[in-house]
Amino acid sequence: MNEARPRVLIVEDEPDMNKLVADVLSAYGFEPIRAASGEQALSLLVRDTPDAILLDLMLPGASGFELSKHLKSARATRPIPIIILTALDRGIDWRYAYETGADDYVTKPFTPEGLIERLQAVLEVAAATRAARERCNNMQSTIELTGTVADLKGLNPLITCLYGRTDLAPPQIEALRSGLVQLSDAAGQWAAQHGGRAPARLTMDFSSQRLRLALEPTAEDGKAFLAEHLDAEAGLPASFIDAGVIDTVTARDGRVVMEKVLPPCGC
Repeated sequence: MNEARPRVLIVEDEPDMNKLVADVLSAYGFEPIRAASGEQALSLLVRDTPDAILLDLMLPGASGFELSKHLKSARATRPIPIIILTALDRGIDWRYAYETGADDYVTKPFTPEGLIERLQAVLEVAAATRAARERCNNMQSTIELTGTVADLKGLNPLITCLYGRTDLAPPQIEALRSGLVQLSDAAGQWAAQHGGRAPARLTMDFSSQRLRLALEPTAEDGKAFLAEHLDAEAGLPASFIDAGVIDTVTARDGRVVMEKVLPPCGC
């Protein structure tokens, strides 16, 4: 990141809003780069890498959802933090944005101070993730699975590490993401029927040599949840099986540990 003047790509088709956001960024010491469509943004990204992207959802041609998914599925652009900046404020829009890999979601109208605070926050997270990735340090985090957008935000750093520091094929990484998102969705349905309690927690442990995912019930009845939503024979989310995402599975006392030895990375 350019510490003196971080560069932020604005993808917004409405000219007045595009200029307003650019003016706000300039006033707070950022360098705005302006695009009016996803196509124009992609053209700019071919020759330039901004420190962050502010992305509208309602764009001509490809939507902001599509652009976010495309950028977060490519190794070169995956590490760039994306903040969705939109007038859409439905829960389904928030959830789908995080499913595409977006890092934050800000609704219009916004306050300049609020937008800059959120922008600085994602830049700090990106810097920490980049430092950990460059040093190949372990990344470990735990999520209580409740089917909320917090689950999706918790998964995104792991997916970023897999894209940035492994040679796993993109379809394998997306199969991993899909399986965990489906498990989160199922946990949300379960929690809604059990007073909001999370049925299980997921611990993610990533290094340059190994990926380890541990699922454990948060209560006795959580064992039934895991038994229902993991493949009975393989002990894995169904999407993991055909993609070859996991090498070994160990199950004991309701706790399931899945491990993958990662190939040497040429990145």
